[in-house]
Amino acid sequence: MSGGVAQKLGEGLSGTGRMPIGNTRRTRWALSILGVVSWLVAWQTLPTTLGLEPTYFPRPTDVYTELARIYEPILAVIPNTLWAALVGFLLSLVLSIVVAAVLVANDSILEALMPFIVGTNTIPRIAMTPLVIYWVGFLPWAWVDLSLANYIMALWVAFFPMLIAAMGGFRDIDEDTKNMLEVYGATEWQALKYVRFKNGLPFIFDGMKIGFILAMVGAVVGEFVSASPGIGSMAASALSRTSISRAVSIVLILGLISSSLVLAIYLVESRVIFWRESSVFGGEE
Repeated sequence: MSGGVAQKLGEGLSGTGRMPIGNTRRTRWALSILGVVSWLVAWQTLPTTLGLEPTYFPRPTDVYTELARIYEPILAVIPNTLWAALVGFLLSLVLSIVVAAVLVANDSILEALMPFIVGTNTIPRIAMTPLVIYWVGFLPWAWVDLSLANYIMALWVAFFPMLIAAMGGFRDIDEDTKNMLEVYGATEWQALKYVRFKNGLPFIFDGMKIGFILAMVGAVVGEFVSASPGIGSMAASALSRTSISRAVSIVLILGLISSSLVLAIYLVESRVIFWRESSVFGGEE
């Protein structure tokens, strides 16, 4: 009997390395939609079942009603938040790749700078937001306003995870490849250009998915504290007036934006790293 089970398991894994149920894109999307629907049903029914006050525990229908009422003001300030998150994310992406390439290429620089990089990123960055805003407020340049702090926070929060991901990818080279590079006398630049960068792309994309979410968090927290126009300041205003349904609707908008951009990163990844199956867009139809 065990031999027959093993044979069926082998047939299921043969050719793809996975069981058939998880191998189709359609199955993945169906399970995701089922999970969202189940969550919405539970959210709608639990407050009423538990006798919770709708003012403080709004249901999806309450949130939708509030969102329909305030969508125009939200649309007006979304570009501020999104632009700060995108600029901070892209700057941290470029900076993380450049710094990772330098650190991996030179052990002396790695030993000298890594303690400083780790130290600055073990500081509770969110708690540093008021200090960053304070410093920005005293910059002498006329074009600077407090919204600059949102860009700085987005860059700072997103940088470290993407740096670690890029360094891990650049370093993840098997011994045979290392020996080949030594035999051909490849320079560090040639090793980065022809081997390390391509080898590190999956790691970089994984870091990008986390990095953009953190960049959004940094931008929103900056708006929370600086009160500059944006989604974060709208959410802070809603909470100060105990408008929980408005605050929840704003949070859901942020989640939708972040999810859309992360899906876009998955899509780019599936096109750029064509030799690696994406967990969202890969698999059979």
